Amino acid sequence: MEILSVKFLDEIEDELNLSFKKKSDLVLIIKAYSLQDDVSGFENLCFNGKYLNGLFRVLKESANLPEVKNVDHIKKDIGENIEKMFSQLRNINLNLDEQEKNQLQNDYLQLSQNSLQNLQALVEDLDHIKKYLNILKRKNSN
Repeated sequence: MEILSVKFLDEIEDELNLSFKKKSDLVLIIKAYSLQDDVSGFENLCFNGKYLNGLFRVLKESANLPEVKNVDHIKKDIGENIEKMFSQLRNINLNLDEQEKNQLQNDYLQLSQNSLQNLQALVEDLDHIKKYLNILKRKNSN
């Protein structure tokens, strides 16, 4: 299966029985990586999304988890990884047409509550993609 394709997103939705929250944006992101023929870049974005989603989960649950002692460190790590995600999105944005660039810019790269909510939904989607990529790698290694 070609990773940089809409069919790949459909396959993930079918196999994991889910619907992506930001599928139209994922299509744009895949298009941008496809134009560069950069599968590893897309995989890195997915890895960062999975990691960032985990950090968001830990931060959210930290109030109920007494073993989480260093919330400031988690917040710092989130900030650094959000910047990394912004950088990755800015880099792929260069390959898109003006309308598509503006869409990603407005949805994710503004310093607003809406952009943060969109980013959280996107990293959840990227987390699902990374999990599916890991499933495929395990299947192929057997």
